[in-house]
Amino acid sequence: MMVLCNAVFLFGIWVTGVNFERLVRTPDIYDSKQDICLRLAYQHIPGADNPVQYCSEWLNLSDETGKTHTFQKDTEIKQGADGKFYFDYGPFVDYRLFAVGAFVVGIIVCGIRVTRHVVNRYRMRLEAAACRSVPTH
Repeated sequence: MMVLCNAVFLFGIWVTGVNFERLVRTPDIYDSKQDICLRLAYQHIPGADNPVQYCSEWLNLSDETGKTHTFQKDTEIKQGADGKFYFDYGPFVDYRLFAVGAFVVGIIVCGIRVTRHVVNRYRMRLEAAACRSVPTH
């Protein structure tokens, strides 16, 4: 039973495609005061006359690992109503986690219902057997 339940749970995780490393992500933002830009990139934005320059790879001086940080590919540069450019990082939460949670809750609810059904069925059989075995005078 334990193996079957774990197999169903892992199947649910596989079906939803949840990446546990990026369940809740924080955007990696270049800060010109703390970071050193290593590579500049240009992107043409609709409505802008010239391509927009941004730092696509940088070193974060507060990061002790020394790894380079890169501009996230799913981040978009958009021009605001004030004419300034802003980064749109997209959703910060992977909503597939809620699908896995609902799947787990569904498994638990089904397990409780099956357990109650089996216990009630066993109880009714015991009562029926007790009624048959009691002699009537």
